[in-house]
Amino acid sequence: MRVLILSVSAGGGHSHAAEAIKSYIKIYDKNSQVKIIDTLKYINPIIDKVVIGGYLKTIKITPSLFGKLYNYSENDFALSSLSAKINEMLAYKLLPLIKKFKPEILITTHPFTTEMLSILKRKYKVDLPGMSIITDYTPHSFWLHQNIDAYIVANSDMIDEMVLKGIPKKNIHPLGIPVNPKFMNKHNKKYTLEQLNLKENVTTLLIMGGSLGIGKISDVYKELIKVNKNIQIIAITGNNKKLYYELLNLQKTSNKKTSIIGYTNEVNKYMQACDLLLTKPGGLTITEALICNIPLALFSPIPGQEEKNAEFLLKHNLAIKLKNIKDCRETIEKLLSSPNTLKTMRDNCSKFSKPYCGNNIYNLINSL
Repeated sequence: MRVLILSVSAGGGHSHAAEAIKSYIKIYDKNSQVKIIDTLKYINPIIDKVVIGGYLKTIKITPSLFGKLYNYSENDFALSSLSAKINEMLAYKLLPLIKKFKPEILITTHPFTTEMLSILKRKYKVDLPGMSIITDYTPHSFWLHQNIDAYIVANSDMIDEMVLKGIPKKNIHPLGIPVNPKFMNKHNKKYTLEQLNLKENVTTLLIMGGSLGIGKISDVYKELIKVNKNIQIIAITGNNKKLYYELLNLQKTSNKKTSIIGYTNEVNKYMQACDLLLTKPGGLTITEALICNIPLALFSPIPGQEEKNAEFLLKHNLAIKLKNIKDCRETIEKLLSSPNTLKTMRDNCSKFSKPYCGNNIYNLINSL
């Protein structure tokens, strides 16, 4: 099997989904040839730097601006038309790669590359099956295009909205967002906590902000150390070194036992060791939490797609929302004082978890 995956490194989720699919293909077909392309960087590094650099800067400094653009672009024809023209020019640059690599299927994990895939099939007559993996829990119009043979979506709630926007129902497969097969490995909670100098019989809270370590994590931590409960804290700061050292300083005056971790490939180990995850609602993070059956407390959603992700989680009682960071201590205390509520949330997580997602996607790739 020869597979070309077109991703974009905007945050970690799109790339992680691409790597997960590659891993599953390799498990079932060791002789397969799978190539992942960081598409904008491949086409033109300067364009990649401007587009992705601008996106990351916007969500860090002025996320409200990104939110307005997200909402505006949902139904704006002019903006969609401009995006199509740009992606048409970029898609053309992929033709030599496709000709040289000779893939049997094209897979995308980002809205830009999904539109490019649609253009490749429609305008440039690339006669190959095409699959798009939507890495959020609601479908934005930028993801939705004709000529995509299969859309992989996180949940069945997305189907009706996509059909209303013109996607054939037979092309929508609610198989879930793929995560690395290693994420399914089980870890001993007691051993994990001992490694961090923490105790098994103490309620453990995990704070994280995705691979970028963004969100008001320091402010949340300041409130958690005031919680009138016997808790201990694990904080994962991702690639955010500034946040890492901020938390180290805060830890010095904390009366709550805390372990601070930078970037790690063992998020599953720490999720399995915790009782509650405090995080921004990124698509991959949500998927991982559901697999680990961990209730979520949500803060600092990126306006737009992460706010929509949060709506899904709240609708199905998978999470609570920390509306005001300054009041989050009381919210957390109330939740921890209600073990039945936590159990219900945990049970709901297991209902929405899709641990066989990667296997099912592989089977669909084969059938296409």
